[in-house]
Amino acid sequence: MNYIVFDLEWNQNPSGKKTRNDRLPFEIIEIGAVKVNSKKEITDHFHRLIKPQVYKWIHDSIHEVIHVDYKDLMKGVPFEQAVREFIDWCGEDWYFFTWGNQDVMELQRNMKYYGMLSLLPGPVTYYDVQKIYGICHEEAGGRRSLEFAIDQMGIPKAQDFHRALTDARYTGDIFRTLEPAAVCVNS
Repeated sequence: MNYIVFDLEWNQNPSGKKTRNDRLPFEIIEIGAVKVNSKKEITDHFHRLIKPQVYKWIHDSIHEVIHVDYKDLMKGVPFEQAVREFIDWCGEDWYFFTWGNQDVMELQRNMKYYGMLSLLPGPVTYYDVQKIYGICHEEAGGRRSLEFAIDQMGIPKAQDFHRALTDARYTGDIFRTLEPAAVCVNS
């Protein structure tokens, strides 16, 4: 069994909602993931920058948060290639884990946009580590930021947040501390 802890970064229309593509309001520009085995050891990682095909310029607010340079994205791979490589990397037997519930939805929306949704067997089961963390730590509302959780748990911050692989690693670090009963995954 592989536990796939993944994170996505995405862009949106730099011109605003009026001219956005309603079929793809958020275009994935980065995928980061770590594999965690049944002993809760990180055994591998995956990272791809994705060359934008719909929103070719980074929205100002997105750029401020993720600090990805447009020139770096132009060196990225097309979404279709990145998602095929990601699905292949996941292997046969896996569960998804994410910080929050949006990444799975955006992955599916982007795959549907590119006619690739059939590559992801559904319904997609995933575990929201943010919600589980909130329940285990009795956080009001259960929706704290990843950085808050890292600070609360005393996990060293070695890299900046809001990069897909870094956030996947941090989410994996939190996942690894959770009791199996809280996660309800059979190993």
